[in-house]
Amino acid sequence: MTPVLGGLPVFAGSGGLGSSPSSPWIAFVPLIAILPAVLCMLDIARHPRTRQFPPQIWLVICAFGNVFGLFAYVRFGRSEDT
Repeated sequence: MTPVLGGLPVFAGSGGLGSSPSSPWIAFVPLIAILPAVLCMLDIARHPRTRQFPPQIWLVICAFGNVFGLFAYVRFGRSEDT
């Protein structure tokens, strides 16, 4: 008998929560997403003079704005006199 979860049958190896990733490279995907945001936040911490918004707002934009937030900071928030 096949186990049922929420009305849907659950099969072994179907990519559920307990399954292992198909490739070890899948572990690097979050790093690719997080690394630019961390670098952007470090830049804000080193050079707290920003344009348009205070540095705290730019930190939030870079943390939660994904790629668009990073580009917005570099284009509109980073001060010219670094």
